[in-house]
Amino acid sequence: MITYCTATTDDLPEIKALLNDAQLPTAGLEAHILNFILALDGEKVVGCAGLEVHQDSGLLRSVVVAPGYRAHRIGAKLTEGMIELAQQKSLTSISLLTETAQDYFPRFGFVQVTHAELPAALSASEELQGACPDTATAMLLKLE
Repeated sequence: MITYCTATTDDLPEIKALLNDAQLPTAGLEAHILNFILALDGEKVVGCAGLEVHQDSGLLRSVVVAPGYRAHRIGAKLTEGMIELAQQKSLTSISLLTETAQDYFPRFGFVQVTHAELPAALSASEELQGACPDTATAMLLKLE
């Protein structure tokens, strides 16, 4: 049975390993670890998602599910949890960058935008400062 919990700094090695296996960036992860949700199978981390908060904007990052656990709605539950967290923090939008999942996120209300249309506050994110390639698809979900 999969359970969900908030990450702590003790979870960093497992999160980094999961992200590295999926070839996703880990830059800036430590600064936002308390805004990460983990999916656990027993004590094993099998998925995670994080939210960077920059002023009134959020950046959804690091949504990943380990192979063998996909197609069980874990990614959807993690994404929904991040949207709920953003709403609790009274954010006005959530953005994301993706190279492979641009067809996945529209089901949650995300729409493709240009990088120039992303909230200016997100320029502080390491993901937008080069951790993600410029060719990544930008997406935005307005929460207002």
